[in-house]
Amino acid sequence: MRLARGLGVPAGAVAAARAVLDGAPRRLDLLVDDRGEVVLGDVRIAALAGGEAPVAGPAAGSAAAGERHGHAWLRTCQSLVRTLGARPGGGRGAAGPARLRVEADGVTLVDLDQPVEGVSVAPGSGGLARVEVRPSSVGAGIAPVRARARSVTVAGPDFHYHCDGALAGPVRRRTWTARPGAWSLTLPCP
Repeated sequence: MRLARGLGVPAGAVAAARAVLDGAPRRLDLLVDDRGEVVLGDVRIAALAGGEAPVAGPAAGSAAAGERHGHAWLRTCQSLVRTLGARPGGGRGAAGPARLRVEADGVTLVDLDQPVEGVSVAPGSGGLARVEVRPSSVGAGIAPVRARARSVTVAGPDFHYHCDGALAGPVRRRTWTARPGAWSLTLPCP
């Protein structure tokens, strides 16, 4: 639904039918990633840990079974494994800054030494994608870094990203390329 709203598609059935009958076709840009997958709306990379699956620990039932058989040490070992395997920031729901390298047409916008809170890439106009990198800050806020580019590459430790609302990843590197006027959508006339 967010994608449809962002593209200007009417939400109601009647309004959508009127747009098809009375609207005008509009050529739109899109993004294609290095695997050939298409993105109509936007790509969002949130801070680490917020979108990652938690590290799975041993099943609770196995600890109870171990204690019943006189192996109380098993529970201690399992707890230690869960603690050592936990990601910084507390796992799911607790987000921390990501360390990513973001390049726009080969120009580095932010490198691995500058943590970021998030990155967004969206089709723009004229065959250029809109890129926004939100650097992490301690204390005073740092303004987002914005650019327009034909190609955007994000690289770093395993990261997840959202494309048109669907979660993808983890990956270590992904490149999105803008394709000008690659598709048409009939929208209400202004």
